[in-house]
Amino acid sequence: MYQALYRKYRPKTLDDIFGQDVIVKIIKNSILNNQISHAYLFAGPRGTGKTSIAKIFAKIINCENPKDCKPCGKCTSCITENNSDIIEIDAASNNGVDEIRELRNKVNLLPAYGKYKVYIIDEVHMLTQGAFNALLKTLEEPPAHVIFILATTDPHKVIETILSRCQRLDFKKISNEAIVENLIKISKQENIDIDKEALKEIAVLADGGMRDSVGMLDQAIAYTEGKITVDDIHDINGTLTEKDLKELLEKIINDKLDEILEKIDNYNEKGKNFVKLIDEFINFIRNVILYKEAPKYFKEKVKNVENYEKIAEKIKINELFSIIEILNKYSLEMKNSNNTKLLFELAFIKIITEKNKEIVEKTAKSSEKISSYVSNTTKKQERPIKIIKNEEISIKNVEIIEKTQTKSEQNDKTNSPTLEKQTNLPKINAKLKEEIENIKKIRIDNTLAHFNKKELKNIIPSLELLNDLLLNPDYSKSASILLDGALKAASEENLIFVYNTKRLSDLFNENLINLEETLAKILNKKYNLIATNIDEWEILKKDFNNKLRKFIYKEEDFKLEDIFKDEEEKNNIETMFEDIIEYN
Repeated sequence: MYQALYRKYRPKTLDDIFGQDVIVKIIKNSILNNQISHAYLFAGPRGTGKTSIAKIFAKIINCENPKDCKPCGKCTSCITENNSDIIEIDAASNNGVDEIRELRNKVNLLPAYGKYKVYIIDEVHMLTQGAFNALLKTLEEPPAHVIFILATTDPHKVIETILSRCQRLDFKKISNEAIVENLIKISKQENIDIDKEALKEIAVLADGGMRDSVGMLDQAIAYTEGKITVDDIHDINGTLTEKDLKELLEKIINDKLDEILEKIDNYNEKGKNFVKLIDEFINFIRNVILYKEAPKYFKEKVKNVENYEKIAEKIKINELFSIIEILNKYSLEMKNSNNTKLLFELAFIKIITEKNKEIVEKTAKSSEKISSYVSNTTKKQERPIKIIKNEEISIKNVEIIEKTQTKSEQNDKTNSPTLEKQTNLPKINAKLKEEIENIKKIRIDNTLAHFNKKELKNIIPSLELLNDLLLNPDYSKSASILLDGALKAASEENLIFVYNTKRLSDLFNENLINLEETLAKILNKKYNLIATNIDEWEILKKDFNNKLRKFIYKEEDFKLEDIFKDEEEKNNIETMFEDIIEYN
């Protein structure tokens, strides 16, 4: 039967341990100076040697003739398979009080072969509170022949009273150089033909875990018939080469969103891991930033400098920071999501949208400068002036441009995302206000009566698509209103948005028809919307969480079109005749 490489090449002595020199030195000195503690806590990332060192340590202290902290391999304790003096317990599956009580009952039994009974409890943080309490007294005052070694990847989950009774040794991630060194050694012994670049890529992907790196090497042997290359490693792990990452960044620079989405579809078909891809792309962007800002440090650390030279010239540093900020946000969401492809797509849509938004803002500023130039020039001279492409513009034409610019600025203010500045919005009558309050009460009760957390989680990432509608004149105002709020509650039919001020939430509720239509465009489903302000929401949230009142679902007996119809006609007339008509 084939034996996995990580088992075959598991360290047998302390000298075989890679990358944990400090821990090895502490263990050796403890044995040589006969200063062995009754309890140890081995804490650190997975695959860094915690269990391996625990087993070697147990073997050495029970060996009859150890030499230079190495077991002799000849005495009864060394040659006995399944040594009953070394007891391994998996706390993940034996985490109850009964298992720990059984352990307590057996600790008084004397060792069968060696000097000590060694209990190695792996993943100790998985023990229940009761199990920890049951272990506490035994751990504090164990018999002289008992040593406890507790191993964990999450030491912060171990209770303080246990931590204070152990000598804690913190294992660190193993360096890439140490991993490569070990993989080269294994490859030579197994006659594996593999590129050194592939070994380096394995080390990077293993993220400090020696066991993971050896496991990847095993996978690569099974996957590849001939020589193992770096492309094979990327295929196995669902990751991308630096060349692929460079092409992805170039497509962002050139606004090739369609091509990016096609690439993402292609990655999905090849079974790529989107969580790993976004982390890799963040690291690639980080390297581009280092190339631009710290070239000396970069060239010492990164070998393939040519992958960064040309691309770094095409993009500004602030754009790179913006990309990393967006990717980091979506990276966190992807780690808790079942639909990583959707979030990966949204991340790149957001990047392109933000980039284009910045271009629009710069264009607007340039337009303002031109207008200012025209205005200043007309004051100084009463003759035709030259402006933009040497076209002749008379004083009269300048006045027309200024009027057009003023009108454009007024339109910009009307469509501004800062809703508090929209002072020219039509006022609504008292009857409509009362109707809106009734709608608000019904829809809030209906949403919280059938509150659906899963629906809320699914919708929130999709709201980013509203950014795409900001430049669409048919939907820009509604998209802006929706983006200024925060979606706080959802059911299968209703959504509640929350705003910082009452004015903003009122503005939302006065435009329900348009907002529902806009949201339906990006979600492909129509929801009943309503908004409230942050102060009201805090009260509602308290009532809901503490069950201070019951929220009862009620079928809607109204149509928004009928309620807002008269107000819409009134606003249309008001727009046509401005202040000529007065309403009683």
